Amino acid sequence: MASRVSDQTVFDALLGVIAQHGYERATTRVIADAAGINEATLFRRFGSKENLLRLAVRSNFTGFSLDLDEPGDDVAADLLTILSYYTRLYETRGGVVLTLMREAKFSPEVAAVLTEPETLLEKVDAVILHHQRRGALVVEPPRHTFFALVGPVMMRSIARRVDQRATQAPADPEVVVRRFLRGYQPE
Repeated sequence: MASRVSDQTVFDALLGVIAQHGYERATTRVIADAAGINEATLFRRFGSKENLLRLAVRSNFTGFSLDLDEPGDDVAADLLTILSYYTRLYETRGGVVLTLMREAKFSPEVAAVLTEPETLLEKVDAVILHHQRRGALVVEPPRHTFFALVGPVMMRSIARRVDQRATQAPADPEVVVRRFLRGYQPE
């Protein structure tokens, strides 16, 4: 008798298929085949492709710890926490993150699922605002600061998707934060 395929195996299969084909072309049959289960089992366990995506995204964000509830007085340490999280996310799930971000604009299902990660970004915004109020960061819309911080990591992920031969090492979060702070601390 075959052993039960874990939820995480199904989530990994789903996210891999979406990264490769996009959400719309990621049919439940292709997802089930990639997970090593049949399509009926997929529906019985998860109900719908949208629910499967919601659970997979939730599982992924749970698997990456990002403690932002109490920002401290050390702007570099807080930014390093944020950047380390996003570096790990883009290194392991960059393809699917970028695909879902692009498709959310056109797919109400994907947009609905991505509301959970948006709450994480709101926590990041709060940390940035905290440090702006303390005078440790230049005052601008927090999301602008966030994108400037994670831009090098995100661009590396995009470059790898465009050119599979890209071999550069992952960005060192400490180096990125140090360089970032040179341009984002008030004079």
